[in-house]
Formats: sequence, C-alpha cells, structure tokens
Amino acid sequence: MKIADIYQNLPTLKTARLVLRAISLDDVQDYFAFASDEDLVRHLRWGPHAIPAQTESYIRDVLDEYREGKDGPWGIADKRTGAIIGSIHLFDIDLAHRKAQIGFVLTKAHWNQGIVTEALGAVLEYTFETLRLHRIEGLCTADNAPAQRVMVKASMRQEGLLRACLYQKGAFRDMALYAILERDYRARTI
Repeated sequence: MKIADIYQNLPTLKTARLVLRAISLDDVQDYFAFASDEDLVRHLRWGPHAIPAQTESYIRDVLDEYREGKDGPWGIADKRTGAIIGSIHLFDIDLAHRKAQIGFVLTKAHWNQGIVTEALGAVLEYTFETLRLHRIEGLCTADNAPAQRVMVKASMRQEGLLRACLYQKGAFRDMALYAILERDYRARTI
C-alpha cells in the first residue's frame, strides 16, 4: 500500500451517529461555521477563517491534496442531517515505521456529546485494522484540556510535554504528546 492510495481513495467510515467522509465544495458553509469561530480554533495552528472564500480556498487545496494522494482530512458529518460538524485528520503517515498523527476539531454546539471520541474510535479502528499501523500520536496545546480528555477516552496515553515546541499564533507553545499503540488498541477492544 502507498500513502497516495489512502488519500486518493479516502474511505467513508460510519459510526452510530456519524459519517466520516472526504470533504467537498458543498461543505463550504458548514466548514466555515466552525473554521471562523475564533474561540474554537484558538488551540489550532490555523484560523480563524475571516470569510467563506477563505474556507472555499482551503477546501480547494484539500481537494488537490486528495487528487495528488498527499494528504486530506475526513469531514465529520452528522448522520441525521448530513451537515459537516467538524473534521478529523490522519496525517504524517509513515508506512516504514507504521505510525501517523491525528488531529480533530468540532463545532461547539456538538461538544460534550462524545462525538469526537466516536469519530476518533472509527479512525483508530481503520488505522489499526486496515492500514495495520503500529502507533498513532496526537499533539495538542498543553492548555487544551478538552482535546486531552478525548485522547484519554480513546485510550491514548500522555507520553510527555514538549516545551515551546511550536510557534503558533505569535508565541511558542508547549504541546502535550499522546499516543496509542496497536497493543493498547487491542487491549481496549477485548
């Protein structure tokens, strides 16, 4: 398997409440709704988007990345409405070392409902069962307690604090590193 195969044919993943799918230009308004929320994206490396055209440009870039087989997130769609309510991203896939990183964002209206935990569970199942990866890592700013709680609920363990690791939004930020190994995943699913 090649990394290009993963992104060019990004699989649709379904859970009880969600459909994780490739994003499209039809999703601009839904995506802009959370990408423009300054408070929501304060812990992220990007954003906020100022106008829908910025979101459209971002989605066009994502579509190019899918086509080229280089990268691309899943949109988290509400199964009932079809609306994109967030995204989850498997990136920096390293097939030689069988590892990757994960990142996620979700609209505030859907916080504290287990949505990201559910989405992350589906992505972990895909990475360990289909891609046969060995390790998934997640980084978040050290003050992003909600993201840390999601990773803990998904059986990811905190492995350390990377001091002043990233220059983000005008300052060096400490990043908390979480990871789950294939054996941790198998132990939690028994």
